Amino acid sequence: MYRWLWAVVGVALAQKILSRTQIEVQGYSVEKVGLPQSPVSAGKGRFAYIEYWAQDKPKPGYYLECLNTQYYTEWSQLLDIPAAGQGKPLRLVRLKDALLVLSYEEDPLNKGAIQEAGRFYDLKGQPILPKWTHISVYDRAASGTVSSLSVSPDSSYLLWYAYLPGKRGEAQRGWYALWSSGGRKVASQTDWELSGIVNAAQPDNRMNLWTLQTPPNQLPELVYYDTKARTRRSWRLNPDTVLYAPWLWVTPKAVYVGGLLPAEKTLPSERGPIGAWVLGKLPLPLTDTTQLIWAKAPFPADWYTLYKDPVSPTAVRILPHTDTTLYVIWEDLRLRGGTYLAYDIWVTRWQVEGDPTLSWSYRIEKKQREPSSDAVSFLSGISETFLSIAFLTERTGKGKLRVYLLNHDTGETLTKDIADNTAGDLLLLPGRSAYLGPREVICLAWAPPGKNGYQIYHIRL
Repeated sequence: MYRWLWAVVGVALAQKILSRTQIEVQGYSVEKVGLPQSPVSAGKGRFAYIEYWAQDKPKPGYYLECLNTQYYTEWSQLLDIPAAGQGKPLRLVRLKDALLVLSYEEDPLNKGAIQEAGRFYDLKGQPILPKWTHISVYDRAASGTVSSLSVSPDSSYLLWYAYLPGKRGEAQRGWYALWSSGGRKVASQTDWELSGIVNAAQPDNRMNLWTLQTPPNQLPELVYYDTKARTRRSWRLNPDTVLYAPWLWVTPKAVYVGGLLPAEKTLPSERGPIGAWVLGKLPLPLTDTTQLIWAKAPFPADWYTLYKDPVSPTAVRILPHTDTTLYVIWEDLRLRGGTYLAYDIWVTRWQVEGDPTLSWSYRIEKKQREPSSDAVSFLSGISETFLSIAFLTERTGKGKLRVYLLNHDTGETLTKDIADNTAGDLLLLPGRSAYLGPREVICLAWAPPGKNGYQIYHIRL
């Protein structure tokens, strides 16, 4: 595998592609093995990802690679994948002082149980633990479980959690494990008390858990678990009607929840057309009387006529701007006939100092159709003046890499094209990106047509 640096365009603060490089794969077809997986930041001016090497290494296999922004390798580690993880996607998570590679391993103590396993590395590439460690805590084989990961606001802790959904919408069983960035399990339960399915969960910086749960035929509720005292506290989410597409975001000063309200009151098991945005704020630290403070705002009336089918948006990014503002970025992504469709991005800006209020909302039209979900996503960045959102308008032909610049205060929007795709070689995959800072992104891309490999772009938004 060889790396060729094409061009360094400059380091000015304006939105631009700073540099790009072509990676030529040797010894195998990239279509068979796949592009590098899970790029993340790996320290100042560095990024890491998992890629397969067939040549130029001690042995063929998957390696954890750390590169600098000049595309030179800082360090490399062979990943001896457990047998249960062979042929399955690898994942990479950035923690405060570590990189965590995730795969799967058979549990010798629990027959039939496949545990999610991880290798912890420090930011210099040295193993923190000598072997693969079970991140999950299944106490026996449990087919059909739903599992997920999240990190604390300061990235010091990783939460793994799972639940077994029942036929009536309840959670039959729950498990969780909380890990420090140093590879230490600091809390876990194999009989986690759940009132319903888990919509979202996140740890805080003090090793406690926050979750959004939906009990059968009831409104979602926010649940707090003190992992040391093993106590539980909950708040029912009742902003006058049923809430759907719920999201959760934990900060050191408050916990935020939000979602969408239907146009008319419905039963918790039903959904109507969208009627309003909603956001709830739970101030921290907690007291005996702490309650959620709610704010809602009507969905823009002129947006209703734009959609023939019911929309199914998801809050895909929550971006804080100082301690007073929170951006919620929504996307309606769906799979139809083997093609991913992503027509619009919705942006809402909330003022969260004191009681929350909606400052403004904005719709960005994308009209993207791609066979890869990574391709129809977008890049985003935040500066003192603008929220920036970038995406490729067309994959081939006369497409452009277009940036929308949304003014923080007014919501007024400018657009800027930072690259043409006339040659059809600008095939960005925003879903495979590493954020080196609030405006600095490393993004992977397909190689130009006829090339066996991939590209790396360094972009400032």
